[in-house]
Amino acid sequence: MLKIYGGKTYNAVKVLMTAEELGLDYDYVSLDFKKGEHKMPEFLKVHPLGKVPAMEHNGHPIFESNNMCRYMANISDKRLYSADPLGAAKIDQTVDFIGYHIGRWITVYFVQDIVMKAFYDKDPDPAAIKEAAGFLEAQLPYIERLLEENDFLCRDDITIADPIAFALIMAHEYTSFDIKPYNNICKWYDRMKARPSYAATMKHLPEGYKL
Repeated sequence: MLKIYGGKTYNAVKVLMTAEELGLDYDYVSLDFKKGEHKMPEFLKVHPLGKVPAMEHNGHPIFESNNMCRYMANISDKRLYSADPLGAAKIDQTVDFIGYHIGRWITVYFVQDIVMKAFYDKDPDPAAIKEAAGFLEAQLPYIERLLEENDFLCRDDITIADPIAFALIMAHEYTSFDIKPYNNICKWYDRMKARPSYAATMKHLPEGYKL
């Protein structure tokens, strides 16, 4: 039995899309942040910091979204991943580049344009947005180049790197983050959005990232 806990975050989207791409059966539990459901004692047994997403599989709690995606691929005969050490390293490399670099700065947009308004009734900090934009202008061209070579980020078929990246880049639909200058990323984004896994995921988050 696989149970996924989530909410209106890109980390939940990447996990749900990965589960859908793998064809896994799962139960989804949406936690209401404003009601503090993610800090309830029952959920703290699943994630010690009370964050989403997290999952339980056969009674075992598993958290950290990229780790969750990798785990689901590994229990699915390494589909969306690789049994070859070099192939796996290339996928992990892309996932880490997205998470440690691009994801850090897209998160600034998410926090400034969405979270600050929804939870603190504050306007975005222009200096924070400007800093994030500068870093992304240096980092996104690498992803643009990857997509010159393949239809997807690591090869010609989808890997866990794709839903992980898609979930973050999806923030451009809800924030001032702009992907229009990157033609290959735009085409890839449209390919990902047309996949059945996206439609299935959005059934759990009908308003996307709107808080």
